[in-house]
Amino acid sequence: MLRALLHYFLIGGLLFGGKALLDRRQSDGPEITVRVPLAASQAEIDRSTREAILLNETRRHGWDRRDPIVYSHLVRNMRFIEPESTESDSELYRRALDMDMHGHDPIVRARLLYRAREALAYVPDDRMPTRRDLVEYSQENAERFEREGSVRFQQVFLSGSKRGEALAAEASAMRDRLAKLEGASPKGLGDPLPGLRSEQSATPSKVRAEYGDDLASLLEEDVLGVWRGPVSSVYGLHFIKVISREPDYVPSLDLIGPEVRADLLRDIREELREERMDALRDEYTVHVERLP
Repeated sequence: MLRALLHYFLIGGLLFGGKALLDRRQSDGPEITVRVPLAASQAEIDRSTREAILLNETRRHGWDRRDPIVYSHLVRNMRFIEPESTESDSELYRRALDMDMHGHDPIVRARLLYRAREALAYVPDDRMPTRRDLVEYSQENAERFEREGSVRFQQVFLSGSKRGEALAAEASAMRDRLAKLEGASPKGLGDPLPGLRSEQSATPSKVRAEYGDDLASLLEEDVLGVWRGPVSSVYGLHFIKVISREPDYVPSLDLIGPEVRADLLRDIREELREERMDALRDEYTVHVERLP
């Protein structure tokens, strides 16, 4: 079972578009030595072990010799080290491999680890999510896809730049005037401000991004039909009356299907990556050597 699972690691489709599975044909797993600092924690040892196994797999199957990014990077390294060399790129690349440059260069190492992890996360056809899977996943993880409900509110704005030192006194007078409006519209009161109308709908997060926390906080409080304020923004003072509030909601799958599918595939890939890494680890004999 584990050996069959490991075949996914060798899927060429993740490398160059194919889907051929390669047979390991080995009765005994590889044996490697992992060198770590003397004071390395168990978590650090585990991480180093995983990386050593993945790098060993890429070398066993020749990925370090076939990857175009690895090839071009090692050739550039050799050209830098030996600027007067007249050797061809392929000759320089062969000598870089002979020098084990691919085993020590951080860019090559990162590239090979990336490819190995992508291989481990390959999703076969029978694990691709169906629409039913998407529906169940969106229901089980509703908080991931929830959208903020909007708030319908009325507002009166007093401009700080326009009213200057009279702002505080005029705000006090406006508070008294609004208290007498009862259900009437405040249209025509206060000063204009681009983006804010006398009555509109918006999410608290949008208001927070544009006008600050104080104004958004009034919209988030569970108070309807009462003029409140003034609260300040960088523009001046605001009075707010919340008329109605829409609850947070999860859109239909027709609207968020690609987002749900991407999230579910990410979870599937992570699950497969862990399963296959565990299977690879079981195949290996690992010796840990602590270095001072």
